[in-house]
Amino acid sequence: MEFGILGPLEIRAERPLPALKPRQGRLLARLLLSPNTTVPIETLTEALWDGEAPDSAARQVQNAASQLRQAWLNAQVIDARAILRTAHSGYRLETGAGQIDLENFRESVAEGRRLELANDTAGAVGALRQGLALWRGPAFAGMRSRVIETYAAQINEQRVSTLQECIRLELAIGPAEHVIPELAALVAEYPYREQLTGLLMTAFYRMGRQTDALQAYQDQRARLDAELGIEPGPELRKLHQRILRSDATLLGSAGTAQPGRPVAVASPGPAVPAEMPPPLGYFVGHLREMALLHRDPEPGQVTVVTGAAGMGKTSLVAQWAAQARDMYPDGQIFLDLRGDDTTTRRAPSAVLGHILESLQPTLQQMPHSLDRQVSLFRTLVSSRRVLIVLDNADGIDQVLPSIPVGGGSRLIVTSRRRLAALHAHTAVRLVTVEPLSPEESIELLTVDAPARSADKLAPQVRELGALCGGMPLALRILAARLLSEPLLTPGDLLTELSGSDLRLDGFLLHGDARSVRSVLRSTYEALPELQQAVFRLLAVHPGRRFRLELVAAITGLPLPAARRIVGSLAAINFVTKTGPEHITLHDLVRHFAAETLDRTDPAARTEALHRLRDWYLSVAAKASRVLRPDRDAYEDRVPLPEDHLGEFRTVREAIDFLGGERESLASVTAATLEIDLEATVELIYYLHSYYVRSGFPTAAVGVWRSCADRSEEIKDELTRAHLHHALGGACAVIQELAEGVVHMRRSAELYEAANNLGGAAGARLGIGWALEAEGRLADALAETERAKDLALAAGNTTLVVHALFNSAETLAVMGEFGAALTRLQHARRLAGETDERQLDALITSSIGELYVNIGSVGVGLGYLHEARQALHALGYRKGEARALMRIGVALRRSADANADKWLRQSLALFSQSNDPAGVVAVTELLEGAARSGDAA
Repeated sequence: MEFGILGPLEIRAERPLPALKPRQGRLLARLLLSPNTTVPIETLTEALWDGEAPDSAARQVQNAASQLRQAWLNAQVIDARAILRTAHSGYRLETGAGQIDLENFRESVAEGRRLELANDTAGAVGALRQGLALWRGPAFAGMRSRVIETYAAQINEQRVSTLQECIRLELAIGPAEHVIPELAALVAEYPYREQLTGLLMTAFYRMGRQTDALQAYQDQRARLDAELGIEPGPELRKLHQRILRSDATLLGSAGTAQPGRPVAVASPGPAVPAEMPPPLGYFVGHLREMALLHRDPEPGQVTVVTGAAGMGKTSLVAQWAAQARDMYPDGQIFLDLRGDDTTTRRAPSAVLGHILESLQPTLQQMPHSLDRQVSLFRTLVSSRRVLIVLDNADGIDQVLPSIPVGGGSRLIVTSRRRLAALHAHTAVRLVTVEPLSPEESIELLTVDAPARSADKLAPQVRELGALCGGMPLALRILAARLLSEPLLTPGDLLTELSGSDLRLDGFLLHGDARSVRSVLRSTYEALPELQQAVFRLLAVHPGRRFRLELVAAITGLPLPAARRIVGSLAAINFVTKTGPEHITLHDLVRHFAAETLDRTDPAARTEALHRLRDWYLSVAAKASRVLRPDRDAYEDRVPLPEDHLGEFRTVREAIDFLGGERESLASVTAATLEIDLEATVELIYYLHSYYVRSGFPTAAVGVWRSCADRSEEIKDELTRAHLHHALGGACAVIQELAEGVVHMRRSAELYEAANNLGGAAGARLGIGWALEAEGRLADALAETERAKDLALAAGNTTLVVHALFNSAETLAVMGEFGAALTRLQHARRLAGETDERQLDALITSSIGELYVNIGSVGVGLGYLHEARQALHALGYRKGEARALMRIGVALRRSADANADKWLRQSLALFSQSNDPAGVVAVTELLEGAARSGDAA
């Protein structure tokens, strides 16, 4: 198979292939942009729905990939499964040499540049024309996807740049006549690319058509004036003047122009500055940032390329500058401002002095004052097209004097700071350099690896990429280590980097002073002392995402002060603001903060860990009071410190808040276990109610088990009971039923010994639930009845409702529908009296299922839809998933074609909630239907 993207998306095979559906086309287009690389589901989702994906997006991506593969198989593409491969986290399109026209085009362009360097101009033109002949129209023409269109814009730019380069070479070897029609069409298509107009004027002039050359200039001048209100740039004006004067230098050695006879190219003028560092040998990713650089700036606009240390800002600009060389014929000036080193930082006058010397090497004496230097600089650039790159700036004072005024010159500044104050002085285009994607990280790590080896080691390489967090500097260092140390494998590197507290030691190369640690240290050492202290303390939080209230708690600062300092850290890209109240910290930056904290102030770590513990205890307790108001074993505890948050007003507020903290909760619990076992149990006690609704992550259950291994260290029996109860319930939910029963029986014994009847009732309810899941229905019913008696004795109506509900569920499984319905109706009345809305919704769902089972499908669906809406509003994902499954089953009984839609929604929620039993149940329903359909 061959794939064409230089025009409308096209697939060529030995047999005709069916037309692609729009979603299949977008899927294939995104895969073609990263051939032989696993593209994650999330990345494909972004391309298919432009960031507005439905909840079922992952499933729909799978369906589109399956349909595409099946269409190829139906067309007798026998290796379709080998071409479109399913990976653990996404899809991969396997292609070989010559199968994608874009890669063929790029190879031809590279060959043309090689031949030009070898002084084979005719050969270079031939190679470039061969590549250009592959184009059938704009890349991905007709495809509607903002993501694909962004990629397409950059690919299309490569075509225009190559055409421009090709025609320039053709003019060098003549004759010029055959390029004139093509140039005229290009000028009409790209009216603001003055280089094309200049080539057209030159071609006319060299064919003896001076009048046409002058008219081309006048047409361009009128167009710019009418549409943009500006004059042509200095280079085009200079060319116009030379043609007006019948400049013999422009005509070359022939001296006069003759119709139909080519004229030699003019000899090169004085040397122009070419100070840019060379582009990297292999550049990966940053397509969005590159596209922003390729956009022509507004007059006087400064481009600021910002990003964290090690993100590849300078490399990005160097790569772009190599492509844009022809746009700045008067030179490229580069200067490192050393903004990360206060001792060698360049002063504004030194910056401007370097630029002036580059622009005018014959300058006899530098003006004494900065004002005079600025005046001279503006005069020199007013008639030139120069690119000025000021690298590693730390303040606008280094930049302001060097802003070009008028003409076609451009200033690009790279900085770890956002230089927000620059907006008050001039127009600014901000280009933020983001981390590389997982697939781009893999590509960079395996650039020199043989294809088979890279594929075999893909899982290990992906883990290495994840450790780097998309930081190009870190990725290039690891790639260099793998290349220079033949016996070192990705697995060895993983062991080294994952097993050491000093992970940053692995990100350095002998003989190279620049390492991940060194670039981070340079940023850190430039901070004021208070900002350094706050930055160090961020390391105690084991997660990547922080609330500003947590920063205030960890540091002991008032919230406004914490907010100001976080803003300062975000301004230098040490942290990233992801919302009004949230920041994230790159993993390698967090490791640097941790080792700096341990080296400078280890006692502060312990204090901050205790503050971290107290903040999470406080917010988890607030959430638990809303989720289970009948359950607070710690209501008499000593008040916790200020958490800077108010009370949660609704169940949904509490669930949404903890949902925002979900990825950190397990690691925070583990960190608390390091310093305070009993406080860890308290945190587990509070979080249990949240996890019951949202699902128990495997990592959380693992930490809880570690806590239980140390339960004998806990002196208070009720505390041990709380731990065994929570862990037992979690094990039961994730289908570790036998282990769950053991812990809950131990919990029940401890509660009963302490005469805590409510706790014992809750533990017995959990035992009954687990026994029912094991199929021991009679034993389950007996435990639930015992739980109801304990709840009544404790005067806990909520637990009585739970017991009635659980026993009704068991009776329904036993086929005792009448008895089950009676208990459910009783439970619903009690739940209404106590305003237990969540329990009421769960009971309503079970009543709906009962009615469906006795044949009243319409009545049952009414209850089920009511329950689903209530559970969704409450944020109880597991309960909503079960209601969705029950709706799907009911619709199947009615032969409704929409049944599977509800089942797939249910499957997605069960998966998100880490509920293996629910996943298995819905999967069996869906696969059973598929088998039935195949048989039919």
